[in-house]
Amino acid sequence: MPKVNANGATINYEIMGDGPPVLFIHGSGVSWRMWEPQFEDFSPKFKMIMVDLRGHGESSKDFPGGKYDHFLLAEDMKEFLDAIGEKNVHVVGVSQGAQIGTLLAIHHPAYVNRLVISNSYSEFPSPASKWVLNLSNFIFSLLPYNVILSLMLKVYKEDTYTQEIIRKTISIDKKMMLAMKKAPFPYHTHLLNKIKSPTLIMGGEGKVVTGIYEGKASAIIFDNMHENATLALFKGAFDPLSTMRKELFNEMVIDFLQGKKLKDYQGVIIQSK
Repeated sequence: MPKVNANGATINYEIMGDGPPVLFIHGSGVSWRMWEPQFEDFSPKFKMIMVDLRGHGESSKDFPGGKYDHFLLAEDMKEFLDAIGEKNVHVVGVSQGAQIGTLLAIHHPAYVNRLVISNSYSEFPSPASKWVLNLSNFIFSLLPYNVILSLMLKVYKEDTYTQEIIRKTISIDKKMMLAMKKAPFPYHTHLLNKIKSPTLIMGGEGKVVTGIYEGKASAIIFDNMHENATLALFKGAFDPLSTMRKELFNEMVIDFLQGKKLKDYQGVIIQSK
């Protein structure tokens, strides 16, 4: 696997396909391989640049002062793009990766052409959401790692495909997982109006099984964005849409990155401004 030094870290990455460059940023706990459901559809049309975030996969595990830092991860991505000679790329992020992509677009707008934010949060959508996170942190700290993974996978019930992708791409240990979950939340709602890139915000329509209101979180991002933003809420699905709604996710994101008007999709509520 190719690696580069960026921002004091060694970043592991993979490139697949040819065409306009797209930086894919994975969600928490997994590796760049979580994008397997996108390989076939995206690689004939785009240059897929997929990274392991710091703390994940084969990238560096060290953080300055030993403190997990989401803002540092965004700076990693800027320095990573410099190191591989790319700029003005499309950015597609899911979950934590969407937060990192959003922070990159806020602080380094020249690096982001079009932005896709999937299953992300710019703030806690409700007091209950923060309570759920704190409770899960406490419970996870008491449990063996294999039990934690089992509980995480049970969230997906009959969605065996999502379970399979998560199971085979998990790339952090319990210590790093807890450090990541306990890190200060990267609040950035007040900065969203700085983003000038055309942006597609994707999320589940309502509450996920953990009680977190994903649809409200996506709406908060949309409401605080500039005029060139589109919100797509998926009924009966949640994080990660890249597996739970693979076909729809791929079609919509490809159309968006190619500058095409989004169609009407069954089970998806779309709003633009």
